[in-house]
Amino acid sequence: MGKKILEFLDTAFDIRTPFIIYTSDYIYGLVPLDAEGKRWKEISYMFEGEKDNLETREMAAELSFQFLCEEIEKGLSHYVEDLNVNKIKEYIISIKDKSGEEKIKTIIEELIAKSTNYSASMPIIKSKEELQILKDKI
Repeated sequence: MGKKILEFLDTAFDIRTPFIIYTSDYIYGLVPLDAEGKRWKEISYMFEGEKDNLETREMAAELSFQFLCEEIEKGLSHYVEDLNVNKIKEYIISIKDKSGEEKIKTIIEELIAKSTNYSASMPIIKSKEELQILKDKI
């Protein structure tokens, strides 16, 4: 159980910084597939059942950015009581004119470096070392 997600997590930081969040029910992530950030792999892993509940798909940067925004607004917001979605939306508007590659890179950097601006307890993985938090849950 969880073998595929563990393999995935072991390489998540190899190319550049990914976006990985977790809740009591699932792990959600976007991991770059190239150094330029043009292609990303979306992952979703549920902490339930006996089988490996990992779903993945590849997509371009712009679509990845849109899914990241949707996950924060419609997914994570139900688990993190103090998540300031409006403040995140303001930040998203401030980067709307950037390319897809720049938008996703910029928002990931923002959420990692300034996570406490948006929540006192943002469940985001900030470094390869923090992946152990997830490995212990799987």
